[in-house]
Amino acid sequence: MVKQYPHYLFAVQNGGEAHQDEDGNWVQPDNAAPVLIASCREETNGKGTQIQVAGGTFHVFVSLIQLPKDTLLVGVGTSVFVADNADGTSVRVTGGVLKYDVGQLHNRLWI
Repeated sequence: MVKQYPHYLFAVQNGGEAHQDEDGNWVQPDNAAPVLIASCREETNGKGTQIQVAGGTFHVFVSLIQLPKDTLLVGVGTSVFVADNADGTSVRVTGGVLKYDVGQLHNRLWI
């Protein structure tokens, strides 16, 4: 049986802003925790296709993520990753959201 959405999309939400340590290095907060957003289907951009994002600029995206219609909006710039399992331990791809599209039958997200 074929599963329409065999993967899992997570957003990485941290508990605070990055800061510089005493050596001037940027440090992310330790309490960054992944949050499961939805089941999904990740499709790698093997052809190097570009998408147009806000402001009219074009970006080559890494992956197109297909999502169920009822998935909540994930904001542009949000750090996300896609995993093969619901506990998020088998990561397929990571990146920042370039674009989110609410469609008639499903939603799409590009990283």
